[in-house]
Amino acid sequence: MNWRGHLGFNMFITSSIAYFLGFTGSLVNQVIIISSVLSSIPDIDLRIELSHRGLTHNVFFSFFASLLGGYVTNVLGLGYTLGFASVLTAFLTHLVADLLTYMPFNPLYPLVEGKYSLKLFKSDNALVNNLMLVLGVFTYYVYIRSYGFSI
Repeated sequence: MNWRGHLGFNMFITSSIAYFLGFTGSLVNQVIIISSVLSSIPDIDLRIELSHRGLTHNVFFSFFASLLGGYVTNVLGLGYTLGFASVLTAFLTHLVADLLTYMPFNPLYPLVEGKYSLKLFKSDNALVNNLMLVLGVFTYYVYIRSYGFSI
């Protein structure tokens, strides 16, 4: 997926979970927004010339990046939970979204061998990426309107 698809997918998943489980409050809203903005961070491998969907596309890297995110937000006086939850959510939704595409990868490296893909669509499918963005924004809108957040 491109950044639009990842942002929309993250917003769709996080807003849906928050809505159906009744999670409200400033922290939840901040995590939804920050994790959506950071949802393409695992694709940094494309910019720094690492193997795509390698090192940055597994749950273990996600966990260590989340520890760093928590540290940074804590140092900034925003609390550890905000950074940790936002980065972890961004990474995990990114991995799930990438599993939907044709290109296989190993999200459980190094514990599990093999690469996985559900092969539902190509990652550069403009229609899917744009629809995912619209779906995510719509779901977030429903969430914030349902719980009384003003926009």
